[in-house]
Amino acid sequence: MNSLSSGFAAPRPATPVLAPDVMAGATDPMARELDLRRLAKVLWRRRRLFLMVFAGFFIAVALFTFLKPRQYTTQVKLIAGSAGGFHSGSETDENEAGTQLPVLNALMAASGVQSAETYAELIQQTPVAQEVASDLGLHVGAGLLLSRLTVRPVTNTSILGIAVAWSDPVTSAKIANQFATVFVEHERQLIAHQADSAITFLQQELPEAERRMRATQEALSAYQERTGIADLPTQTANDISTVSSIEAKESQAELDEHQAQATLASVQADLASTPATIVGSQTVSQNPIVTQLQTQISTLTMQLNTARKQYTDDHPTVIGLKSQLAEAQRELKAQPQAVVAGTATIPNPVYQQLTQQAATLQAQIASAQALAATLKAQRERVRPTLEALPDQSRRIGELQRSAKSSEGIYDALQRRYQDALITRTTALSDVSITQQASPDVFSVSPNVLFNLTVGLILGLALGVTAVFGAEFFDDRFRNEDDVKERLGLPVLAQIPQLEAGDWKANAWVKPLSIEAFYQLVASLRYSSGSPPHTILFTSADQGDGKSTVAVNTAVSMGMMSARVLIVDADLRRPTVHQKLNVTNDRGLSDVLVGLAPFPETVKATEHPGVWVLTSGRPAPNPVSLLQSQGFERLLKRARERFDFVIVDGPALRSIVDPVVLGNKVEGTVLVINSARSEGRAVFGALAKLRSVGLVNVLGVVLNGVKPDAREYTDYYLGAGQSIALPTKTAG
Repeated sequence: MNSLSSGFAAPRPATPVLAPDVMAGATDPMARELDLRRLAKVLWRRRRLFLMVFAGFFIAVALFTFLKPRQYTTQVKLIAGSAGGFHSGSETDENEAGTQLPVLNALMAASGVQSAETYAELIQQTPVAQEVASDLGLHVGAGLLLSRLTVRPVTNTSILGIAVAWSDPVTSAKIANQFATVFVEHERQLIAHQADSAITFLQQELPEAERRMRATQEALSAYQERTGIADLPTQTANDISTVSSIEAKESQAELDEHQAQATLASVQADLASTPATIVGSQTVSQNPIVTQLQTQISTLTMQLNTARKQYTDDHPTVIGLKSQLAEAQRELKAQPQAVVAGTATIPNPVYQQLTQQAATLQAQIASAQALAATLKAQRERVRPTLEALPDQSRRIGELQRSAKSSEGIYDALQRRYQDALITRTTALSDVSITQQASPDVFSVSPNVLFNLTVGLILGLALGVTAVFGAEFFDDRFRNEDDVKERLGLPVLAQIPQLEAGDWKANAWVKPLSIEAFYQLVASLRYSSGSPPHTILFTSADQGDGKSTVAVNTAVSMGMMSARVLIVDADLRRPTVHQKLNVTNDRGLSDVLVGLAPFPETVKATEHPGVWVLTSGRPAPNPVSLLQSQGFERLLKRARERFDFVIVDGPALRSIVDPVVLGNKVEGTVLVINSARSEGRAVFGALAKLRSVGLVNVLGVVLNGVKPDAREYTDYYLGAGQSIALPTKTAG
């Protein structure tokens, strides 16, 4: 006993386990430093996971950035609507419209109330894309072309931006400019089509109006020559002028009605041929037939190369493969690279615009009819006054009135015809190009620097998240701090993980393991004021390494000139005899049932100062043997003959044997494997130990800790190299 005590080194000061309230009283700088150290330890311990997540994400971003074809985006800008911006929907009078043609004024007003979103949808119609592809000679479908197009209205302005992404900036600028040109022309044609309807109607009415005007003028001249009357009194002239003005306005109202009806018929015809909804967006995906053909071509190419190594080019097999390969390549060229995978329909803006125009024209017709009825009533009220004039005066008045009325109608038709021609030739499009797309001004995607920077930042964030996520869900005890914080027990020693292999394979780990067992022996000696001499080693689960730790602890004590007996009390799965290379013909169970005396069952080992009492023959009821008086007498006799008695007990998972043993020894050591022991199992084991009697838990041995090469120095070489450490941690 004294020799063992003299062989110990000076004890290390115990590290206190601080309660949460004590930690809360620490100064802020110290607390922050501890947190940073803890975070650094977690990151270092799980550095492989961090590097895998970070490198995997960053490499994926880099591959995506460098392998994705580069896209060059150029932009053309349009201004839509009147100079005052988009209308709020209020009606515009004829003077503001800038023309004397009421129907055309209504059309211009109707086209000026469209929102920016309406113009954006009109630009992205399939006919527009088809015309752009045809004009530029692009052999691509409208769906693929629209998928490269982006239309963005500028907030609080009448400006639209048309952006096109393509594989080169020159083609991108051409496509963007052509989209703008085609759309402006479409808008012009939409209004010009309505002007054409007005022109057609006026061309039919003008010859007849001219004929009527000439006929009335000739009739007036002939009557004046025959009667010799050239003028009438002023009052009679005023009356005639009033009736003429009313009749002219009535005729103009009827003309407006007929013109509006003609235009309404044209609009209704357009409505009948215009769908109420259009394709708003299309999802373009790669043509699956192209993928199949590419796979087929790759297979045929491999087969052809293999066949050429075996046969000549004139062999039927080679000729057949060539023919199949050529046919597959022809089919691949004939297939489009992309197909429309899905479409979404929206209300057709053109249909809505035509509907609005039809409503406006119907209102114009109703207004003209009401005006004509009012003027007719006024004319009927004035007619009795004219009838009271002398016959010649009345006749001259009627002729003058007819001549003036027909002349007014002809002049009105002539003016409107000129207005319609001007509207048709000057293109009443309310969209114009303000800035052409230039191949020298473009943006490139993917942006290599931006993508790599974002990949680096997100990779670091994902790596840290993965580390702390794994730490949060990992219920194992990784280091000494985990044990102290969660269990409140001191860590007697940390045993490094010793991989299976020879001494050279573990040349830097083995000295650390030897030093760890020396530390364990010293910790047991100074664990309390009165050192325990009978010590139980147990664990939560089978395979945590308790038997290995117990054996090596006994060997370390023996090297310090102590007499040590190791008792294999695991009567269910004994392993100590295998680790110490002794027979297990007789042992503990034989002594307890009285089949063999204690002195004769104790065996010497190849390690100096170490004896072993193996488990013996299998026992039908191990618990009854271990809790018997015979086991207590055996421990007492062993204590008298040896300085220390190391008891290797079974695991605590599903049996109560260790609880019985813990109440009979002076101290119990709980072995926890840092690589596999789960918190739930360890807490259950401790609860079981403390549930019956008074078990003195000395502390925890953290086994299987991954060693750090930085902790190794040449100082440990040569220290205790005679200890033959087992290479397995099972048991």
